[in-house]
Amino acid sequence: MNRENIQDIIKEIEAMLYLASELEIKELAKFYNINMEKMVECLDELGEEKKDSGINLKIEKGMVYFETNPKYGEAVHNFFNQESKPKKLSRAAMETLSIIAYKQPVTKSHIESIRGVSVERVIHNLEEKGLVYSSGKLETIGRPNLYSTTDNFLNYLNIDSLTMLPNYTEIRKELDTAQLDSSN
Repeated sequence: MNRENIQDIIKEIEAMLYLASELEIKELAKFYNINMEKMVECLDELGEEKKDSGINLKIEKGMVYFETNPKYGEAVHNFFNQESKPKKLSRAAMETLSIIAYKQPVTKSHIESIRGVSVERVIHNLEEKGLVYSSGKLETIGRPNLYSTTDNFLNYLNIDSLTMLPNYTEIRKELDTAQLDSSN
C-alpha cells in the first residue's frame, strides 16, 4: 500500500467519522481490507493531523470518534451554554445576595433575621438564576441549608473573586470577630 493510498484512506475515514459520529476500528480495517495494525497507524496519523485543530480524534474501546479539542473547550461551552445574564435584580434580591456574599455560608433564617422578611422566594429565584446554591447543611436541629454564591455571581458582577467586593476584607474581619465573641 503506497503513501497516496494511505492518505486517501485517512481522508475517507475523516469523512465517514464526520457523518457517523463513531466507527468500529475492526469494521474499518475489514472495509479497507487491511490489518488492524495498519488501520491503527492510519488513525494515529489522522489524530496527529487533527491535534492542533478544533477537533481531536479519540480511540477508545475499539471505537474511533471525534471530540472537541479541550484547548477550545471554554469557548465551545460558553457558546452552547449561553444563559442570558439576568437583566436587573430586584432590591430584595440584591439585599439577599449581598448578605449571602458577605456572610456565606449562611442559612435562610439568618438572612431573614437580618432582612426582617421572608426570603424563601428570593432565594429560589437566585438559585434559578444560578447566582447562589445550597452549599451544605448546618449541623443543628433541623439541619437547615447553607447558601453560598456561585461563579455566575462573580461573572454577574464582573469580578474575579469575593475579595473584590466593596470592603469585603474589613466586613469579613468584623463578621469573624463578632462570631468569635458570640461563641465565647
